Amino acid sequence: MSNPQFTIEEKISESGSTTVYRAFDLVLHRTVLLKVLHKHLAGDPELRERFTREARACAALRSEHIVQIYDMTDIDGAPAIVMEFVEGKSLKDIISDGTHRSQDFARRVAVHVLRALSLAHARGIIHRDIKPGNILVDDSGTIKVTDFGLAYVAQSPSVTREGTVLGTPAYMSPEQVRGDDLDARTDFFALGATVIEVLTGERVFEGTTYSECLKKVLSFNESDLSRYAPLCSAEFLAFVGTLMKPKKEDRFSSAREALRSIDEKSSSVFIAPISSPESKKKLLFGVAAALILILVFSIVSLMTRNRPDAIPRDSSKVFDSSEPLHEIGRGDDSAIQQRATDPPVQVLPQKKITDARDQASLNTDSSEVYFTSSPWAKVYLNSTYLGETPMAQPLRLAAGKYTVTFTNPLFDPLIQTVTVDSDRDLKITGNFYDHAGYLKCVVTPWAEIYIDEQYKNTTPLDKPLLISEGPRTIRFKNTGHPDIVKKVTIVAKDTLTLNISFNQ
Repeated sequence: MSNPQFTIEEKISESGSTTVYRAFDLVLHRTVLLKVLHKHLAGDPELRERFTREARACAALRSEHIVQIYDMTDIDGAPAIVMEFVEGKSLKDIISDGTHRSQDFARRVAVHVLRALSLAHARGIIHRDIKPGNILVDDSGTIKVTDFGLAYVAQSPSVTREGTVLGTPAYMSPEQVRGDDLDARTDFFALGATVIEVLTGERVFEGTTYSECLKKVLSFNESDLSRYAPLCSAEFLAFVGTLMKPKKEDRFSSAREALRSIDEKSSSVFIAPISSPESKKKLLFGVAAALILILVFSIVSLMTRNRPDAIPRDSSKVFDSSEPLHEIGRGDDSAIQQRATDPPVQVLPQKKITDARDQASLNTDSSEVYFTSSPWAKVYLNSTYLGETPMAQPLRLAAGKYTVTFTNPLFDPLIQTVTVDSDRDLKITGNFYDHAGYLKCVVTPWAEIYIDEQYKNTTPLDKPLLISEGPRTIRFKNTGHPDIVKKVTIVAKDTLTLNISFNQ
């Protein structure tokens, strides 16, 4: 991945449509997040429009409780959103460690998220995927809402496909499950489920399958919350109960009303209106002072970076050939067996070349090797695990033949035999998309889809499933009917459509 303005430091997460990286902005000297649309989806005008609309919608929301959008850029031909990097933890991680299960903290989560929603809803934006994983708590304790990837912009509803169910099942509102038209009150229901999870560590709509979660949502009544009465005050439980009324008409009419019910104010914004000449002078003075501080910091930072003994920004990404490498078969790649005939990998020390003498001192029977993949992958060289793409720097390898394996849990492994020549740099690429096809499923009324007995998704699908080429067994499950099983062959770069009806 390349863009001269950013240095990619770490992959944070990946979804079906985007990958999020932590990166360093070389122009503004700050850490940011890059949310990049998968390259193979960048040509889909609908997905690209949804992605661009997310950036525009979020960029207009200026609140301390919303992760900020700085800019849009391009990474290897795919659009990318430049976002604020929040130093802290996700609410999901905080819930997992069990250290903040109190009414006070649950109330603070509700207040801060409602402040964010009051601003977003006023702009006609519905988040549609409020959950602990999309809520961050920074080091100062401020709670911020992120990932408006499923946001619905009221002015342009056509972006979302008709009949598509978007969201995370354990936090969906009943109307979202039914596929009804949504308004801002769907976010209140999800917030209520999130607040209960903060308070108790328990998911209200936990299920072993997608359909089980949906059934629990549809059968929910706010009286079910009575079991949490010993953990909080009656007033707070009533507040959560109003957030989670099964009928949206019975919930709070707005985020502002919900905030008023617990005596809190609405969202605060970063920049207050300038109402007088004196306030303008104060603002200009503050901006000038801030610019001077930034300039001084940049000069000091640059001097520090250029010191001979300076530590790299991301030393964990620098490959140290003196450290032992992990053996194949660890983690998710246990299916890969060590090949006894493979020679040991000779990784030569990385060295910065400063003059002709340094060049002559390098082993001339070697070359630098670059590893790339689409999408990300774990990389194995013979029986040695090297790391994940994107890799921070190339490896200098002794000349010879090697077996390179790229693995990604969504695809079959890619295995290549390559030859490293002396003094001839080599780029090795694993492109999973060249060996994958698409499966489009139209199911009446709905089904969970299993491919080779592994759960993949539940219909209706917002896009075809990407599957490695070859023979596959597709199983459709609907709790009210016997399974339907199809044997198919997936052809690379082709789309196979299956029309399934449980009503026949």
